[in-house]
Amino acid sequence: MVRKEVKNHQAVAHAETTLKKIRMVRGGQELNGAHKVFGAAYRLLDPDGQSPTVTRSGFRDFIHPSEDRLCTVRELARLQTFPDAYEFKGRRCDTYAKSRYVTQTQHEQLGNAVPPLLARALAFSIRRQLFERQVPEPRSHTPGILRVIETLDGHYPEDNLGNKENPLDELIYILISRRAAERQYVPVYTALHRRFRRWRGLLGANPQEVSEILRPAGLASQRTKAIIGCVAAIHTDFGDVSLSRLRRWSNSRAYNYLRTLPGVNDKVAKCVLGYSLHRDVLPVDSHTLRVSTRLGIIPQDTSYFRAPALLEASVPEGSRLRFHVLCVLHGRAVCRSRRPDCSRCPLRRLCPSAPDYLE
Repeated sequence: MVRKEVKNHQAVAHAETTLKKIRMVRGGQELNGAHKVFGAAYRLLDPDGQSPTVTRSGFRDFIHPSEDRLCTVRELARLQTFPDAYEFKGRRCDTYAKSRYVTQTQHEQLGNAVPPLLARALAFSIRRQLFERQVPEPRSHTPGILRVIETLDGHYPEDNLGNKENPLDELIYILISRRAAERQYVPVYTALHRRFRRWRGLLGANPQEVSEILRPAGLASQRTKAIIGCVAAIHTDFGDVSLSRLRRWSNSRAYNYLRTLPGVNDKVAKCVLGYSLHRDVLPVDSHTLRVSTRLGIIPQDTSYFRAPALLEASVPEGSRLRFHVLCVLHGRAVCRSRRPDCSRCPLRRLCPSAPDYLE
């Protein structure tokens, strides 16, 4: 049965069976057995509680707090901060209709929409991030940063994170390493490269086969789509599956090109620029962000979006990639996300986040 189209402010004329269920819920009873509604119960609106989230489903309607009826679309829209002048067109709810996937009902539109006040708050926050909180000028006083680098250099003389000299190797290596532990992504990269000695082979590869190789690193379908997509895009752009020509490009040109490739974010692009093309860049991963905020180099609430510019303004030229490597090594060994081992941290006297009893 298709419910009639009603205005947003109009209440639906409920059948006696629906009224019975509403009264049961108001009386504190659970809907079960013959009264169960497709495994879900109506919800009684609490006038003294916080505004709830309105879902798209027609059989999860809110019961009016004082009347034996379901809330109107207008009342639900008010809960979601929509102005009264805003109209939701179409049927109110067509749970049983064969045409339910043709046009969205009023409930679906309301449940899928972002509340205007939330959208406004997000928009203002993004604007502040982009325009109002200016990135500081590069600092002329960097003795604190240099001391951090010098101290960590003595504890982590090695600088091999497994990164690749060939830029395409590095691109695929970093795409596999994102959001994965070293014990996961290193053998996965090795297995993928063993299967495809030349990355050109990925052009006609079966995505299922590639996904199966990538599975131990997690997010296999996403990684498969990104890696195969990158190889295809590079082949289309250059007529070859190679990024060697980026060696002759400027930093900005190479960076901007890499960012056009599927799955390539700021960190991935800068890893290729830094490790394979030997450019003075500072990739920001979870270790770099965590160590930098704990040391007070950048504010605690700094996002991944703002961190690269802030760090590059703080870390002197010529030390940026090394700073990233040291943060990764230190973040893995000592300054871990959970239970950092501050007692054996060589930076504890410089770190404002270190416990007082270690001073």
